[in-house]
Amino acid sequence: MNSIQRLQCLMAGEMADRRMFTMPLSQYGAALTGCSLEEHYNDPAAYARGQTAVRETFAPDILFGPLIVAAIGEAFGSKARYFDKGPPVVSTPAIEVASEWNGLPFPDPDRHPRLSYLREALRRVVAEHGREVPVAVLLVAPIDIPGLVMGLDAWLETLLFDRPAAEAIMRRVTPFAAELANRCFADGAAFVVWTIGFASPGFVTREILQEFSRPVLVDTLARVHGPVVLHHLEFPLVANLDVLSGLPSVAGFVLAQGDNLKRARRLLGADSILLSGPASPWMRRAAAADVEAVCRKTLENRRDDPRFILASCKGDMYIDTPPANIHAFRKSVEEFAGDRR
Repeated sequence: MNSIQRLQCLMAGEMADRRMFTMPLSQYGAALTGCSLEEHYNDPAAYARGQTAVRETFAPDILFGPLIVAAIGEAFGSKARYFDKGPPVVSTPAIEVASEWNGLPFPDPDRHPRLSYLREALRRVVAEHGREVPVAVLLVAPIDIPGLVMGLDAWLETLLFDRPAAEAIMRRVTPFAAELANRCFADGAAFVVWTIGFASPGFVTREILQEFSRPVLVDTLARVHGPVVLHHLEFPLVANLDVLSGLPSVAGFVLAQGDNLKRARRLLGADSILLSGPASPWMRRAAAADVEAVCRKTLENRRDDPRFILASCKGDMYIDTPPANIHAFRKSVEEFAGDRR
């Protein structure tokens, strides 16, 4: 059974030969191919070679397009800082205050170099692997995009003290976010992952979530023509799942290592896909035996849940994570399948 077939079983609510497992190994592909991260984040062919190496080395059930959130900010004019051992981050926002959105040009998903890189890399990975392995792409929900364009503090200040301005920004950002997701589906993405920091208990209040973030998500997701998975980003998300349930186009949620998965399943119902497991920062420093133990505990928690995928959380796997820890992740799935038989 290949990974596409396992996904089909999962979507039907049926058990496959074993659990699906995955983790974002976006930048890890550069380490496996001896590619510099500068080339990795600019050359779609180099990126695709990295994902081929990821599949050959670890055989995850889901591959990923580039996890380069900063590219969204760059597409709007923000400046990014690049590193030798990690993904780039926005260092200088394109604008500083809400009023500057009025004259800000929006990037063309077909023409802007940073978005063209992201999409071409995705297309190459899909062309090589998509018949057997689903390929996902991580983007940014509309509620998180302004943080990459004007800075997190300025966006939060706008949300708190100038709600009409925040709503006006969303009226411009929502069509862009939906269109970029739809272009990625056209490029072959099996599903789109959206970070939703500004729907998280660690970022915003319940009032902001209910009155601002959820309506924006409903409006945008109604325009999306494919399955979306919402990502907790940094903080446990389960406390807000009651408000986030029932969103259009949402197939599932990536939850934090500390989230209560049994409670999440009760809140979301039987049809949502749940993805969770050890956090990537923890895997970076843990012993392989501890990784296997945490994975095994998570799998046991979801033993009778057909729509669960064992997945690392909290972002891309660090480039210096010991390979033994990633192999331990897979081993836990294989041995758990043997126990079930």
